[in-house]
Amino acid sequence: MEILSFSELFRVVARHLRTLVLTGMVAAAASVALALLLPVYYKATTVIFPVKLGQTPVNETSFRRGNISDFGETGEAEQALEILNSTTLMDRVIEQHDLFAHFKIKRDLPIAHTLARKTFQGNVDIKRTKFNSIQITVLDKHPAMAANIANSIANYLDTIKYEMVRNRAHELIANLERQHLKQQNLIDSLKSALDSMAGQGIMSQFQRAYLIDAFGQSSGNERKELRQLVDANIRWGEEFDKLERIYEREIENLMLINKYLVQTKADAEIQFSQKFVVDAAEPAEKKSYPIRWLVVLVGVASAMLLAVSWLLLRQKWPEFSARFLNG
Repeated sequence: MEILSFSELFRVVARHLRTLVLTGMVAAAASVALALLLPVYYKATTVIFPVKLGQTPVNETSFRRGNISDFGETGEAEQALEILNSTTLMDRVIEQHDLFAHFKIKRDLPIAHTLARKTFQGNVDIKRTKFNSIQITVLDKHPAMAANIANSIANYLDTIKYEMVRNRAHELIANLERQHLKQQNLIDSLKSALDSMAGQGIMSQFQRAYLIDAFGQSSGNERKELRQLVDANIRWGEEFDKLERIYEREIENLMLINKYLVQTKADAEIQFSQKFVVDAAEPAEKKSYPIRWLVVLVGVASAMLLAVSWLLLRQKWPEFSARFLNG
């Protein structure tokens, strides 16, 4: 058995039409007053793309990770989001624009930083789009401040990521310089050994071929002298070739260490942009919030709904009480 029919609802509305109209008028007046008292907010938006290559391209090593014109993918976008939503970035923007004063928060309060961060987070929305760009939206009572905050958030992406790379690069530079010194000492030691053997007449494999050819065509005292040289090269030639191969390989390793050292120093010294700016934020020309007609509409609709519900409940309460509460 139905508790409420449409015809009953219509009769209740018709019977209390005057009351409902009066309620609607009062709700409309109250909603208008509320809409006029609500603070006005302006919206500023900037859109950026993280880059694929996040280091200074000084040699081909960096280009193996991507080209400077490549847009970042999901991984780069997610990494950028972590930085953009970090407390470190938030605090820097708050300090840069003195948002304590702007938000009317006293710095000497024990929870001043917490209040500033909460207000900041309530006014800022940072999200990744389906195209892997990042949209930064800021609401503020002043259009210029909203634009400045949005652009500052985007700019600090470069600064903070550079500092992270620089701190790590300094550790890597120290390690690479130690490896470079050890490698250079090893090469100097091998070069000294090769020079010592060369001083004793030991030659490379290519030179030994000419030595043997000369020995075959020699005679007399010359042949005797060349014989000693040939015997020495037969005895030590293989060891000389082995040292020479090791020397050449270690030279290549030194060049590789030097290449990474140059790249790492460039990463630590040069702040390379981590983003493409699609649209920089600009001061809005009209407010974004509140939408006053919507506030009035929602207020009147809510008041009417509550009024009708109360009238229905008052009319149906005896029947409802008798049926469900008294058994």
